[in-house]
Amino acid sequence: MIYLEISFSEPVGDGTLTYHLDSEAEIPEIGCRALVPVHGRRLVGYITRIHQEAPTFKTLPVIEVIDPTPLFSPALLQLAIDTATTCVCQLGEVLHAMLPGGIKQKVCRHLRAAKVDENSNEALIWLAQQAWVSYQSFVEKFPQMSGKIGSLVSSGAAEISFSLSVSAGPKVIKVLKPVQNKVIDLERLTAKEKVVLQTLTHLSTAPTSTLLARIAQTSQAPINQLKKKGLIVEAEERVMRQVAEDEYYHRPPESIPELSNDQINVLNEIKDSYQSDHRPVLVRGVTCSGKTEVYLRWVAEIINQKKTAIVLVPEISLTPQMMKRFKDRFGTRVAILHSRLSPGERFDQWESIRNGDCPVVVGARSAVFAPVPRLGTIILDEEGEPSFKQADSPRYHAREVAKRRCEIENALLVMGSATPTIDSFYHCKTGEFRLVEMNTRISNRQPPKVKVVDMRYELVTRKNRSIFSGELNSAINSALQNRQQIILYLNRRGYSSFVLCRECGEAMECSKCRVSLVYHAGSQILRCHYCGEMQGIPKTCPRCGSATIKFFGAGTQRVEAEARRYFPGARVARLDSDTVSTKGSMEQLLDRFGKGEIDILIGTQMVAKGLDFPNVTVVGILAADSLLRIPDFRSSERNFSLLAQVSGRAGRGEHPGNVILQTYYPDHHSIQYALTEDYHGFYQIESAMRKEAVFPPFTELASFIVSATDVEKALDTAQRLAQAIKSHHLIDDTMLFGPAPASIERLNDRYRFQLMLKMPELDKLTEVVRTALAATKKPGDTRIGVDINPFFML
Repeated sequence: MIYLEISFSEPVGDGTLTYHLDSEAEIPEIGCRALVPVHGRRLVGYITRIHQEAPTFKTLPVIEVIDPTPLFSPALLQLAIDTATTCVCQLGEVLHAMLPGGIKQKVCRHLRAAKVDENSNEALIWLAQQAWVSYQSFVEKFPQMSGKIGSLVSSGAAEISFSLSVSAGPKVIKVLKPVQNKVIDLERLTAKEKVVLQTLTHLSTAPTSTLLARIAQTSQAPINQLKKKGLIVEAEERVMRQVAEDEYYHRPPESIPELSNDQINVLNEIKDSYQSDHRPVLVRGVTCSGKTEVYLRWVAEIINQKKTAIVLVPEISLTPQMMKRFKDRFGTRVAILHSRLSPGERFDQWESIRNGDCPVVVGARSAVFAPVPRLGTIILDEEGEPSFKQADSPRYHAREVAKRRCEIENALLVMGSATPTIDSFYHCKTGEFRLVEMNTRISNRQPPKVKVVDMRYELVTRKNRSIFSGELNSAINSALQNRQQIILYLNRRGYSSFVLCRECGEAMECSKCRVSLVYHAGSQILRCHYCGEMQGIPKTCPRCGSATIKFFGAGTQRVEAEARRYFPGARVARLDSDTVSTKGSMEQLLDRFGKGEIDILIGTQMVAKGLDFPNVTVVGILAADSLLRIPDFRSSERNFSLLAQVSGRAGRGEHPGNVILQTYYPDHHSIQYALTEDYHGFYQIESAMRKEAVFPPFTELASFIVSATDVEKALDTAQRLAQAIKSHHLIDDTMLFGPAPASIERLNDRYRFQLMLKMPELDKLTEVVRTALAATKKPGDTRIGVDINPFFML
């Protein structure tokens, strides 16, 4: 008998279960998906092993093998195994993350009543009045029945059916073609029929019926007559869904520039590493030094060798500009992968990549798993950006996955940033990475002049309570008079960051999370940015009844309103996740800004990195110290990176740039070194602090979050997890910290406790974590999340 090991994307036992194939079934391949029964349910899992070793327990048969051929190459399967080991998660979770939304399928459950009598309850009577009803809809209508459906089915009162959700699949349209080798009697055709037939014959591609009628300037009637006469036939034809077709992508391409000495040197270093030891290359280049042109030249070299390239960008907002640069250079040979694509578009892009039709892939974090054949290089642009770290399981870092994939496929990893992570720069110091630097801007452009404004002085001495300091106000007015553009940066959405009763001090908080609600002016609601809960604006304080409700703090909505008030003649727009949620809206906004139709662009971190607009001469950073208040050992690094990167958006054209940096903490080292973009100075201070406190890269770190709806269960489980970790003979109190309440103690109605474990070696750390997790029971709805070398500690 043939046995299959199936791994799942959701918690099931230890993550992998064993099944057998029916004797007449065809043997599948590793990397295919299968539909299998699991504890009365049906789940889609991934075949990770095929063998004939009979287990000591009874196995169930596989219901259906979904894929005729594997979805993953041997190299990607090995990458998934290594990633699951490093991230301490299930193999099925990684395999699931490797697939785009257009490929994934899930099992849908439906219910219907089988028998109803006078003793039937309201839920069953309602079910009898319906056809098949989805399991989810039934539970939402009758939540008290969620734990009783199994008994309804076993007693015969209800039936349950299972079906696979439909994946995106190819797009097929009906087109018209002339019938070949048929004698045509023109005398029996009307004038319009002759026009339609002649038009169809001369077209290079088969049209749809609607398109043919439009080109021939006729109705559908003569087309239908030609079908009846057997002179044209309707046929099905596969078409690819087009992406990156907005007007933005059709603007004239820039001319190919001559390389600077720095760019030539970097390109040669990359080639040397590729031809010798394949050691990862870190390009630390100041903003506007021309790193993207180096990427383009290196990718051209790879394509000439009949190999493929993956280019990763951290933000979806950076994808349009990077995609345009690569499409201008490589045309239709470029594919794009990110979450803003529809499932159908992702399916087509994924299939084009897999078939080798597109040797260049540009995308966000998950594009590191793109199924390119003959991989030659992976480029990680803006390597210092924290969004390369996945927040949910599997909590991988794109840099580490890219590094391992390049090792497996004998490719070269190239990373670039003006502000690389402390971790990567440390690897350069140890010799694991090769460091190449670009210290001058292209065309001898001068770096922007940076002015620090102490907002304490603005408030106390100048009595200025505005969002805009006097210095920033003057700079904006000057730029507007010279018909130049301005970017204003604030890393907070909404209008006000919290709402407070001035009588008793009560802050309006989310009922599910221990965080303040954010006021959004457009929809006139208070919203939680963690769980999405929405509340109306209270007229009186829910605690003391006072009407003295006050809005405090500022978000991008308020900055937009204030900008319109202070600069009434300016054309103002906002770029954040609230304004570019619809498809194509980001490209349209960036296109308008590039054409000069917007004077002031206000945004969150979506405007911080990678954007290249030559007419931007003023950048205002409204709260340069906001990230420093977050309890995270990476806060200073994140703050320095954002300040240096946002500043780099100014002065990228002929006109010099000015950066106004507003802060209440002007002496902090992350702010001082960002003024001159002095990465080496910042690294020296920051790495010394990390080393003294024993934080990465000088140790390996695991962060645990234990959560439950019951606070006692969460705390008890966290304490038992701590004991399980301590039972390992190498662990003492200098390595394990906690459990303690997490920085956000309650999130989405779940109480949270945190533990931290530090160990010098990654392999030993993941071994201890895996052993401790297996030994810790999780009562009720308790969950344990683990993040290896986390980028966010909240």
